[in-house]
Amino acid sequence: MALPFVGGCIATGFLGSYLGGGFTRQSWYEDNAKPRLWPPQWFFPTVWIGNYILMGLALWQIWLQRQKSNIAGSLVIFALHLLHNFSFFAVIYHFKRRSVYVLMDVIGLFSGLLTNVVFARISRAAGWLMLPYIGWLFFTTGIKVLWWRMQTSTIDQE
Repeated sequence: MALPFVGGCIATGFLGSYLGGGFTRQSWYEDNAKPRLWPPQWFFPTVWIGNYILMGLALWQIWLQRQKSNIAGSLVIFALHLLHNFSFFAVIYHFKRRSVYVLMDVIGLFSGLLTNVVFARISRAAGWLMLPYIGWLFFTTGIKVLWWRMQTSTIDQE
């Protein structure tokens, strides 16, 4: 049954966001001009719920392979990636720096790619389930880099 895997991923994302300050206004973030490609703010949590559902389903597909494959390494990589997601808001809202935001996105992108690669080696279904998430990571990392670059007049003040 996939529900515990999906629920665990959604709960981890929600709890990390809540504890890290993701539900409070952050003027250093919200009051800066954003690139034209930047979606409305309500779009981010909506997409993340979908991403966590797909991540949970991918994890479940890996779990189903536990009798056929050694899944321990892939579970550790997934757990570290999920820990990164959990700590994301706490880190960026602590430092309040666009450069840290971009760095956290780049780390998330590469750890997400690694997770996808190890998952796909065990289960093609898990690899496919992770692809929309990987696409989202590329998109958000790209727009955050653009956002950071837009602020060139204030980068030296960071």
